[in-house]
Amino acid sequence: MIYLTKGLLNKQYTQLDGLPDFSHLVKATGAPQEALKMTDEQLAGYKSSAVTYALYGTVNGQQRRDDVLNRTVLFIDVDDESDYHTLSDCLANMFTALGINFVIYPTISNGIKYGARLRVGIELDKAVELEVYRKIWLVITHQLHVKGDITAINGSFKQLQGLYVKTSQNALNKPIITTDGAGLPVDKFVAVYDKNAGKYQLKKAHESGKNIDTIGKIPTWAEHNRKFIACLLDPESNYMMFGGWDNMLTALGGWTLRSTCGDYGMTADVLEAVNNMGSDPISDSELGKKFKSWAKGWTY
Repeated sequence: MIYLTKGLLNKQYTQLDGLPDFSHLVKATGAPQEALKMTDEQLAGYKSSAVTYALYGTVNGQQRRDDVLNRTVLFIDVDDESDYHTLSDCLANMFTALGINFVIYPTISNGIKYGARLRVGIELDKAVELEVYRKIWLVITHQLHVKGDITAINGSFKQLQGLYVKTSQNALNKPIITTDGAGLPVDKFVAVYDKNAGKYQLKKAHESGKNIDTIGKIPTWAEHNRKFIACLLDPESNYMMFGGWDNMLTALGGWTLRSTCGDYGMTADVLEAVNNMGSDPISDSELGKKFKSWAKGWTY
């Protein structure tokens, strides 16, 4: 099934019928949304409110808090690796040699943040649950020597993927679409993992903390602040830098309180806004309870 939302703050899926899952991804990539002549700052807001996000598989309900039972398309978000043309061609050659259907397209951060900044979508020959999805993801990223965002395999199986948006910043980097192959043979890739599971464990290269650009030597406090700002802009992609969603929120709360010299009202507003940008946000009542508990440990 195809589940869509417009913007990160939308808490309900729109379910689309009548089109195979991967075919929808191909169609959306070939005829993308356009957000041209926007500044980098304007695109950050557009990403939160107007970009179409998708999940392909089966959800036990219609709300983003509902359990995702399986997925039919495997996604790999690649950041800070080579440049778009070099990396996309390398990946395309490998997938073509395997005879599988795939799309590769630049993300909305491409041309703004350093590195390739691309998303790969691979058709699977059958729907898979989290553990199988995780095994396939690890085998592919290991064999291709790419660093991918681990959120969907290590944090939230509910993670949405932004569909291709053509911007003035990424317009020179064209998508690659291949539909004359077949779905990735799930059982064969699982067998490769199971034969040598130790070889395919997560390595530091996969950790989302690597998504923060570092140019030269910068002070510790600056690197610290960059992590918080990254979570303010895109918490879904960066919260694992703090070891989990709750950890990210409480760390962000303490940082905001110190930065505003004790403004608890603003701190609460920031945490509510960031929490609502997640694919599986904490309920308002539960967040209120956690805020009171966290605040006892904050100083300024």
